[in-house]
Amino acid sequence: MPVDSILERGIVILDGREVIRSVTIDAGIIEGIYEPGFEPLASEKINCEGLYILPGAIDIHVHMRDMGQEDKEEYSTGTMAAAAGGVTSVVDMPNSIPPTVTLNDLEEKIAIAREKRYVNVGFYAGIPKIVSDVSQDWLPHILGFKVYPHAPLTEGTRYTKERIKECMELSAKYGIPLLFHPASTEKRERPKTHDEFFRLHSCENEVESLKQFLAVKAEVYESRLHVCHVSCGATARLILENRAEDTITAEVTPHHLFLSGGEFSHDDGRAKMVPPLRSPHDNEVLQQVLCSTGGIDCVVTDHAPHETFEKRLPFMDADSGIPGLETIVPLMLTAVFEEKVSWLDYLRVCSSGPARILGIAGKGVLAKGYDADVTVVSKENWEIRGKDFHSKAKITPFEGRSVKARPVITIVGGELVYSYGGFFTDPGVVGRVPLRRLR
Repeated sequence: MPVDSILERGIVILDGREVIRSVTIDAGIIEGIYEPGFEPLASEKINCEGLYILPGAIDIHVHMRDMGQEDKEEYSTGTMAAAAGGVTSVVDMPNSIPPTVTLNDLEEKIAIAREKRYVNVGFYAGIPKIVSDVSQDWLPHILGFKVYPHAPLTEGTRYTKERIKECMELSAKYGIPLLFHPASTEKRERPKTHDEFFRLHSCENEVESLKQFLAVKAEVYESRLHVCHVSCGATARLILENRAEDTITAEVTPHHLFLSGGEFSHDDGRAKMVPPLRSPHDNEVLQQVLCSTGGIDCVVTDHAPHETFEKRLPFMDADSGIPGLETIVPLMLTAVFEEKVSWLDYLRVCSSGPARILGIAGKGVLAKGYDADVTVVSKENWEIRGKDFHSKAKITPFEGRSVKARPVITIVGGELVYSYGGFFTDPGVVGRVPLRRLR
């Protein structure tokens, strides 16, 4: 019997080397990787000569909006952006409207995503004010808990040592990560000037917040702590000093790796995000820790879409956050082609690492028996233009940046979703919702 499809004669990365291989797919699974001329028969063939066949990127930090913020983004447009960008799985944050702190709200979010998605979608839950309200019933639906010490999801919650310990114990009890936004300021502090904004979101603040969580982590060793969007070199070094196998993990964004605050005038919100852009020195340290020492485990987008007018406002009035699903793979592969990142590091931080952190079964690796979540990439020069995004968010600080890689085909669960600018499936057909952990 022939297999369902074959990606013929593309460039595959084996043991860090580029080799010509064909990848076969059957029943949504990678059936095998073959030398040219040794492939089985296939019902469908896709010519990939001169193109790279890679595992789809897994983005474990996105804000899909929807549920009250559809003007900014919906699961349909957000997951279309993911597919067009070579991202085959996304994990949605809980600071939506309403925040995902009850099982009912979580189930509603899942139901909407099932109808609209073009890729796999996973979810985090926030932690309710009364921690014991979390039950075993939540676990099949979530990949982790997320907390925001500077902006709690529930009114009246403060992240004291006791509260942090309760959250850590929840992580230990259920064996899933506790993700946190490292910031120790309180929501009521509202900066009025640029200087106040950057002081409020300083590296000192980021490091202090991490120290608070690490101190409690030492008391609840079985918990798993994941540090979101590390932006400062000092934070990365502190994580490295406190690594304990997989009980502490961390992520970084492309904008914190490759952009610095001094590149922008900050007249509007184009480059406004939290945490803000840092210095070239921080860029350098983050890149070193990502690739040389393994102190940072994965790259994420922190995809946080806003309407154009919300980003065109003066800096202090503009919303924080940028789109990233259509730029992460081109930016990271450009670093590979410029020999700043190795192939092994790319595959680790963009695919296998995210899957490992969250315990997502069968994803993140291009190998026999894994899910056929694949992106095919052309090595070519082009410029990033927000107007071409499939996301509703069009304002990016990477506007006009030259990159050397373009995702051209995206396959999810063995099904062709995106090819050369077109979509070949309806919403709600392919992908898993919710993504589940390996038990």
